[in-house]
Amino acid sequence: MTRRADTAPVAMPARTTVKKAANGTVYVYLTTRAYRDAKGRPTSDEALIGKLAPDGVSLLPNQRYQEFFGGVSRGVPESSVGFGDSAVLWLLADRSGITRGLVDAVGGLAPAVVTAASYMVTHGNVMCHIDSYCEENWTPQQTRLDSPRTTELFALVDFPARARFFRSWIALRQEDEYIAYDVTSVSTYSGGIEDAEWGHNRDQEDLTQINLGMFFTERTRLPVYYATYQGSVLDKTHLPVMMASAKALGITRVRFVFDRGFVARDNLAWVADNHLSFITALPISRVVARDLVDQAAGVIHSSANRVTGENLYAWTHPARVDGLDLTAHVFYSPYKAAGEEEILYARLNRLEDELADMASSPKITKRHRDYFTIAARPGDVMFARDHAKIDARLAHTGYFILITNDHTLTPADVVHTYRGKDVIEKAFSQLKNHLDFHRMRTHNSYTSDGKLFTAFIGLILRSTIREALTAHTDTAHMSVGTAMRELHKLKRVTYQDGTILHTVITKTQREILQALNIDPQTLTSLN
Repeated sequence: MTRRADTAPVAMPARTTVKKAANGTVYVYLTTRAYRDAKGRPTSDEALIGKLAPDGVSLLPNQRYQEFFGGVSRGVPESSVGFGDSAVLWLLADRSGITRGLVDAVGGLAPAVVTAASYMVTHGNVMCHIDSYCEENWTPQQTRLDSPRTTELFALVDFPARARFFRSWIALRQEDEYIAYDVTSVSTYSGGIEDAEWGHNRDQEDLTQINLGMFFTERTRLPVYYATYQGSVLDKTHLPVMMASAKALGITRVRFVFDRGFVARDNLAWVADNHLSFITALPISRVVARDLVDQAAGVIHSSANRVTGENLYAWTHPARVDGLDLTAHVFYSPYKAAGEEEILYARLNRLEDELADMASSPKITKRHRDYFTIAARPGDVMFARDHAKIDARLAHTGYFILITNDHTLTPADVVHTYRGKDVIEKAFSQLKNHLDFHRMRTHNSYTSDGKLFTAFIGLILRSTIREALTAHTDTAHMSVGTAMRELHKLKRVTYQDGTILHTVITKTQREILQALNIDPQTLTSLN
């Protein structure tokens, strides 16, 4: 083959793959035939048709290219925009039913809401650069937004519109039970947001805040509904109101997975009186918990009590907690016991060092007397480890207790459901850290409500991607941000004659698309 030094770049054909040589040159191969070999394994025939052009988009053709394509050239690219990440987010929104729900809620504004949510997934909460995003990326129906238009969009997504979306989304995602409900807070500098008040700030910030309560599903692990309320209102006080609003929208069967902040007599009684199921942890510090551990200690560590698939042993017993007849599942973890024992002895060593240094000015506290017998006199401190107290503490290491008012649940059911609470924690982390919602960055309730709703759409999309990547072997190690950056490298290129083509889909991009169950041809066929 004779190579011409002045070869002009041409559009990258479809059905091509790239391979990088040791010297850094990227060669382009055309798939001429795809088939399965005698053993049923997928394989293909390929032909080298040139090199990747310096622009990273076009092809520098060789003679074989001319044989296949007859010398047809599209000329140099006229424009190139990011395509892969924004197109994938649109397809996920459409496939999941988000788009349909948004059409019911806001009509023709649905593509704009998805575009703003997609921007939040990839760029965060600061909307001042969304105009550049729309110019430099493919957007559904060529949506164009800037900061003022985005503010107008948020204001148009009013309470009735949000309620219409929630009804549609809840009906679509209907499952047997919604296992999770939790609360976080979002801080703000603005004085124009109606629900922003001083309260217990979970991020330890000296700012007003709004509280955000959210429900998640058990099977798909996706957020389905949220509501905001005043930042000064206690979580447990708002629980009945939150449940009433959720019920009005179609959430009827709920299994609450509470953290310890919700464990109060009134809360548990209200849940039980309304025939709702709950699971929560019982602090070991409580007398009833210590009694349960003492009863379980002699029998729990038996092969008959091992939880299938877990390095845990379980013992179940009725328990009366805060006036309620509940089922207590006592769990023992040998790993947890070993870790807590190591921590306890490290603590004893530190306390011993403190006591040894107290000869001149004794400052003996309860934490010292919990583990030592101490005799203090002027100029001297005599102490020794109280092995009875230490052994009593060691006897409770490795245990945790989950209580529930659903007496039909097995220990495996309870521990697996309780661990599902991790879904909420990860979702709130995504909302604050990846969608940048530590701050509202809005100035009034109308835009704040619409912006938070758009972030909720973004959270659904991001959670969908995270669950899919985690479940797929090739992408289990990959973060959502990494996947989005990799997909962003897939460009849509428009040539001078109007032809629209896409850059070659790499092996990593194909793995991401496979994890998301998106056909590359479906992706590149979007208008």
